[in-house]
Order: sequence, then C-alpha cells, then structure tokens
Amino acid sequence: MSDPADIAAWRRAALHSETAAFFEGQRLRVAEVVRVRRPICLASGACCRFEEYGHRMYLSGLEAAFVVARIDAARAARAANPLRILEVDDARSRGDCPYLRAGMCGEHEERPLGCRIFFCDKGADGLAADWQSELYEATHRETLALHERLGVPYRYLEWREALGLLAR
Repeated sequence: MSDPADIAAWRRAALHSETAAFFEGQRLRVAEVVRVRRPICLASGACCRFEEYGHRMYLSGLEAAFVVARIDAARAARAANPLRILEVDDARSRGDCPYLRAGMCGEHEERPLGCRIFFCDKGADGLAADWQSELYEATHRETLALHERLGVPYRYLEWREALGLLAR
C-alpha cells in the first residue's frame, strides 16, 4: 500500500507543466514508433482483458495520477462521474480494465503509455514484442527520471492497483 503522502505528491506533480509536457512528448514519441512499425490492432479489447489474456499493465504512481487526472477532466467535460473505487473493484473481479466499455477502451485518448505501446499483433517478423519491450523500457526509464527531477516518490504499480489508490 502506498503512503497517502505519496499519493498526494503524485496528484500535485500530475498537474505540473513539466509533467504534462513530458507525457505529451512521450505520447508523440510512441505514436511515431507505432506509425513506423504499423502493428495491427484488431480492436478486440484483448489488451484490456488482463486475466483472460494473461498479461498485466504497470506504470509509475506519477503516470497513473497524470492519466487519472486527465481522464477525470475529460469525464467532467462530458458530465460523467470520475472513476470510483467500485468500478475498480468490479474490474478486478472481472479481470479487466475499469475503462473497458463494450469491448473497447472507453478512455482511449488518455490511456497510459503501456496501453499505447502494447499490441497483440506480433508482426510479419514475429518481433513485435521486441520493439514493444524496448520502447516501454525506454519510456519507463525516462518516467523514473521525471520522478527524480520533480522529487516525487517512485512506485511501480499494476494499473488497477494504481487506479484503486487514486479513485475517489
């Protein structure tokens, strides 16, 4: 369990202009690699159904707070409620992401870097996992450096665990 002071620090830092610039830059970087690699997305929602497909999505506390703040703002603009702990608990029991809606990501625009990098498609050469892993590791190292620059506590969390800590 994370210290409430850590969670508060992540939330404050998520609103910092350097944090926004960093993650927006990383999103552009990932989008360019994806554009060049051209993996196929079958829009199956497999990436969001963690238990069924035997994978997990991890991120730092700061990235989680940044993503949740952006999703909550987008939901507020649509007159929708912010994420609640009940949604997170329900997703855990189903084995999927609480943002999964009708088989698709309901918050696609604001999803974490790991979601942007992960593709089920292994590509013609079968090496998709290699470039995905390399890109993820690079973005994660830079995210850790951002934590250090901002003096924000670092914790590596499973996505639903992070959402549980940040849900209101």
